[in-house]
Amino acid sequence: TATAMSSLEERDVGVAAAPGSSSAGLGVGAVGAAVEAVAGVAAMQEDVGIRREGPEADPDEPPKKRVKIPEGESGKLEERLYSVLCCTVCLDLPKASVYQCTNGHLMCAGCFIHLLADSRLKEEQATCPNCRCEISKNLCCRNLAVEKAVSELPTECTFCLKQFPRSSLERHQKEECQDRFTVNTKTH
Repeated sequence: TATAMSSLEERDVGVAAAPGSSSAGLGVGAVGAAVEAVAGVAAMQEDVGIRREGPEADPDEPPKKRVKIPEGESGKLEERLYSVLCCTVCLDLPKASVYQCTNGHLMCAGCFIHLLADSRLKEEQATCPNCRCEISKNLCCRNLAVEKAVSELPTECTFCLKQFPRSSLERHQKEECQDRFTVNTKTH
């Protein structure tokens, strides 16, 4: 029955098993599901208009639907993460706690507290600057994953210009950096 199953899979899926291997262990469902998943992703990309440049691009497709990343502008991963993880209010990387609204927009602790204080002074409900959903201490929560990711991003020491994770930069600058400014406390 394994041979019958194998040839059934090959006929239904259109792929043959490698010589000496048995595709029966995968089962028709697993192979079929994998093919359907790949086809489903391609269909979803087509539905939302995601296109790639290159030899597989459809020449009849309008150029405006193609996703284009100009060469040299894709940037380093760190640079792309800075823009994704920054506070939606001040556009800086958070230095401490990161809060998010119910729709996931990020705010550093300083901006979050400032938004809540401003709304209290105006006797209004505080809202997210991006999506205008209500925000409060009860509705928003900290995003620990973003806090950890930000703390691991590399940043440059202003004295020696070496790269360090943000979480260890302050200690390096205060205690370890050989190029840091020191105050001479000797009096003459």
